[in-house]
Amino acid sequence: MTHETQANQESQDPFKDRGFRSIADSVTTSLNEVKKGMLGKRIVYPTKWKRLNRNLLGGLQPGKMYVIAGRPGVGKSAFSNQMIFDLLDNNSTKNLMVLYWSFEMPGHQQILRAGAKDVKKEVMDLLSVQTKLRQDEYDLYEKKVTAYTEYPIYFNNIPRNIEYIKQTNEEIAQFYPETLVINVYDHSRLILSKADTELQKLNQISKGCMWMQAKMGVINILLSQLNRNIEQEHRARNQYQPLLTDLFGGDSIGQDAHVVMMLQRPFDLYGITDLYCDEEPEGLLAVHIEKNRDGMLGMIPYEADLSTFTINERKKS
Repeated sequence: MTHETQANQESQDPFKDRGFRSIADSVTTSLNEVKKGMLGKRIVYPTKWKRLNRNLLGGLQPGKMYVIAGRPGVGKSAFSNQMIFDLLDNNSTKNLMVLYWSFEMPGHQQILRAGAKDVKKEVMDLLSVQTKLRQDEYDLYEKKVTAYTEYPIYFNNIPRNIEYIKQTNEEIAQFYPETLVINVYDHSRLILSKADTELQKLNQISKGCMWMQAKMGVINILLSQLNRNIEQEHRARNQYQPLLTDLFGGDSIGQDAHVVMMLQRPFDLYGITDLYCDEEPEGLLAVHIEKNRDGMLGMIPYEADLSTFTINERKKS
């Protein structure tokens, strides 16, 4: 075989030209991933919730999409807020930046909720709805929320489309090349789109998130609604436990997501008093991990007081 023939064959390699990789390449990549873990070099961002970290193989990972879903009022925003603040606290030495696309409520309301958790007061108390807040209580609130100014979080309260979000991420990646961006979308149905149907819109959003993940390695946290299927009468037999088919736009968002967490408060929303997944239902925020490409599925129980937006993993009995 002449050098010219060999060169022609290599330049017309149908496997390489069509995007195939040999199994040997995949074996090498797998070995590298395992070795990174063995040497403590896996890039992962742990939360303060140990059981969640375990299910997520250590925490949140770059280039992945995490969907947090639930019916209105279940606590999606409160859960994601606390996770983000805890994530930044837990990874304070790492270059992280949060772009909070807070379309459902303005940034100051998010801070009001976070401050309520810190001072253990309800929002109505902080706003002096019934009883006027004392000066010392205000001083404590001021001290707690002023500390938030040090967090690399940027709120955008104006509804945008996915192209605007992609362009923003691209510009920030060029301006801050050493910083990992975490996008939080509250919530998916409020992102603007000219698509003909809601499902087409959600498909555009999902594919846009995948593009950003592949190109810039961002983490996307997408808050999403559940449809009304969960509230059908026959679902009461299974205590209204959520299923992937309850995810609004599940055909696109559910398939593209790395992890889907579905939130449920069986006592508060449905008056369930019997044990729910072997847990006492009162005060329970059940986080069902219904999809997890790498880690474990299952329900993680949290103790939730949403009057003060306080959420903690329940201790094992």
